[in-house]
Amino acid sequence: MRRDSIRTFFEASPTARLLRSDNAPLILDFLHRVFKSGELISIGLSDLRTRLSGYQEEIHETEPGLLPGPPERYLTQWSDAGWLQRFLEASSLEPQFQLTRYAEEAIQFVDAAVARGSNLVGTESRLRLVIDTLEDIVRGASANPDRRLEYLRAQRALIDAEITAIESGKSVQVYRPAQIRERFQTAVDLLRALQSDFRAVEERFQAIAREVQQLQASGDDSRGHILGHALDSEDLLKQQDEGISFFAFVSFLFSPNQQAILRKNIEEIQQLAALADQHESLARVRRMVPSLLAEAEKVMRTTARLSGTLRRLLDARAAAHRVRLANVLRDIRQQALRLRGAPECQSIQISVDAEAEISSPMARTFWVPPQDFDQRQLTEQVIDPRHAQAMASAFSKLQRLDLRKLRAHIREVTLLGQSETLPELLERWPLTGGVVELLGYLQIAHDDSHKIDTNTIDRIKIILKSRGRTSTLAVSVPRIEFQAKALTREVATKPR
Repeated sequence: MRRDSIRTFFEASPTARLLRSDNAPLILDFLHRVFKSGELISIGLSDLRTRLSGYQEEIHETEPGLLPGPPERYLTQWSDAGWLQRFLEASSLEPQFQLTRYAEEAIQFVDAAVARGSNLVGTESRLRLVIDTLEDIVRGASANPDRRLEYLRAQRALIDAEITAIESGKSVQVYRPAQIRERFQTAVDLLRALQSDFRAVEERFQAIAREVQQLQASGDDSRGHILGHALDSEDLLKQQDEGISFFAFVSFLFSPNQQAILRKNIEEIQQLAALADQHESLARVRRMVPSLLAEAEKVMRTTARLSGTLRRLLDARAAAHRVRLANVLRDIRQQALRLRGAPECQSIQISVDAEAEISSPMARTFWVPPQDFDQRQLTEQVIDPRHAQAMASAFSKLQRLDLRKLRAHIREVTLLGQSETLPELLERWPLTGGVVELLGYLQIAHDDSHKIDTNTIDRIKIILKSRGRTSTLAVSVPRIEFQAKALTREVATKPR
């Protein structure tokens, strides 16, 4: 049985297909960079397409043969493969994309495997977590009041003994720095896994909504039967383990008291000296509350969609229209089956009887005079060959602005993580394109979110050569500090 389950997983699971894909490292890196590092739940089509195009340009600098196609093709392939979910939201004019639970599983597996050699292996904290969880299960599953009182008295005795020891002047026992880092890493791992579990719950709600819509579209079942199926499915989800856990999580997280306690603990954790070097993990914990609230609200919007489907189902007028449409479609199918063996005809006719539309007289617009157009005498355009040649010559003398080369200069000077100002960079690579090349550096600093200090002004001297004559142009620009690429990407992907 286990061998068959494993074989089925590797043959049919989108998670396994993603891990076995030829471009798996690139796909996982891009999806992690967009959705996990940027703390995004969903992203619009145009924004995602732009990010993928920039990612392709980045990898083509060293490996031009990877992902050579247009971004739209890859987004379609990843959606069809089950790694990205494409959906429409009422508040957006374009399709939205989010990770599926299969992509979440693949990213979580790779992150755990890659980080296993560098992260702290918390054996002691994990053992304590297991012991405390088992103790909590035994205590919570017992309905015996004597056992509960025995446990509470033992806890009270431990608390009283600790209070007495502190009041008598004894030193307070605290965690060692290694113990703090170990427990903190365990909490971050659990948080990362928790943020990946929302997709499974959301997809379950979406499956119920799709089933209800399919029953509506078929027209074969009565409203009562469809409504009963929807309510039974929703109740079944709430009674299942994942539904019970999710709604308990929502109730706990949306409690103002629990949020206040959690935010206070997070603020105190940020001040611990033992965790001062845990920048990425501290940033994830700092965004914990808003991120979890956004994830929960996203799932709740899916449940609201199911409720909206049920409300439309209860609308008698809408139900009558659906039944009528289903009957018309059934008649069309039956007529098509009867004509399946008949000889082909040159034309097909269909007549549709539509209800008359009644509009309010107040909806009519006021009369406006027709617009008058001036009469123009058209003349034939004559092209002057000398003027056209002069324009072509001037166009050929324009200097090409190579942004890729300028970005390569920035990456080289910041390769070791240091920062470099614009004047320092120009000392190493003087301007060869004049003011246009200087504007290129300014555009890169704005687009890539480098540090720009408008309160400090730098003067850049540009040497201009024209017809054998040399002149100097002084340009005042704000202080620009080019930072390392890793720092740039972290700033450029702020959570929405």
